[in-house]
Amino acid sequence: MKIQSLLGREIHDSRGEPTLQAMLFLDDGRHVTASVPSGASRSAFEAYELRDGGQRLLGRGVTRAVELLEQEIAPVFSNKEPDVVTMDSIMIGMDDSTDKSYLGANTMLAASCAVLKAQALAYDMELYQLIAHLCGLDQVTLPHPMFNMINGGAHADNALHVQEFLIVPIGLGSFRETMQAGATFFYYLRQVLQEHKKTTAVGDEGGFALDCKSEQEVFEYLMRAKERAEKQIPANYVIGLDVAASQFYTAKTDTYTWYTTKKSSQEMLEMYSKWIEKYPIFSIEDGLSEQDQDGWQMMMATLGKTIQIVGDDIFATSPERIWHGIENSLANAAIIKPNQIGTVTETLQAIGLCKEYDLNAIVSHRSGETNDTFIADLAFGTNVGALKAGGLSRGERLAKYNHLLGIEDMLALSVLESQ
Repeated sequence: MKIQSLLGREIHDSRGEPTLQAMLFLDDGRHVTASVPSGASRSAFEAYELRDGGQRLLGRGVTRAVELLEQEIAPVFSNKEPDVVTMDSIMIGMDDSTDKSYLGANTMLAASCAVLKAQALAYDMELYQLIAHLCGLDQVTLPHPMFNMINGGAHADNALHVQEFLIVPIGLGSFRETMQAGATFFYYLRQVLQEHKKTTAVGDEGGFALDCKSEQEVFEYLMRAKERAEKQIPANYVIGLDVAASQFYTAKTDTYTWYTTKKSSQEMLEMYSKWIEKYPIFSIEDGLSEQDQDGWQMMMATLGKTIQIVGDDIFATSPERIWHGIENSLANAAIIKPNQIGTVTETLQAIGLCKEYDLNAIVSHRSGETNDTFIADLAFGTNVGALKAGGLSRGERLAKYNHLLGIEDMLALSVLESQ
């Protein structure tokens, strides 16, 4: 079964911004599509996202990416059997840049994901099964969802500095039970916010985007919802934070602008320590800037034995940068976002490196998402254990969670039929 054609088109993501979709047609008439997300809070170390520039769509168009996909990548893949490892290697050679600035990481990822999906189709495998096969895994488990409950930072029009307040229900037996626990918390949190005359409008990632005076105010709302939810659900709810500290870091002065004050790395860590003492926080992502390596080492030394220290901006899904983090003890967990690196193969290499050196890997969406459910299969097929797909609202977020619900139901049915 061979690739007949590879086409691209400009579509729009969950923020209404242009993004790229690839359509790959096989010679038996079947086809697959792959859509690429985009982030608002971006690492300086991410691979290059190719945009058109100019005035159309404020320069954010991707017609150049469509052109490169159809005129440079497609002819090389045509009449060949889909093989993601081989074809990713070909694209990396074609680009021949350190940051994928010729073809663009978005162009390459659209092609890479389309090839992976076509390969699964050709092998008559589920997508997650092919991913597990490529990783050499015989068994995989469904990932634990980290639900985005409240949006701040670059993901909401409010004053909050912390970008994501996440809730993780633990102690339940199935993905469906965990989803129900997350949804129950979401309902109670809405109830709490309404009682306090707060807006329940949502931000880019499907969490509530309320206007608060401080992070402590948010914690109090979360704790009230936790108390109500735990009376109904036999789960323990813990809190995760994505601080996205690079957004308010000033390299010249090596300080963080925290509302009206300037804080050093040490003072930021002291603030986190107080939060951890008072609230059930188990994970802090990007607690310091991607440029503050000394601070990251201090954060690991002071907080790393107590909670999960997660690197996103500092790693940018780069195997090279993750290895640097391992050597320098910068974090004990890493965010995995395929569009930060640009190919499926390199994404799997990043996850493999995390596993080899006992870093927790968390597959994550972006703030500008599509309805493509690839990252759900990626999280399951690589057995990473955790998935950030957003809040319990907005269709592009729920698409990932609902896909995993479907997988769990299908697997349960297969077990019943085999008995």
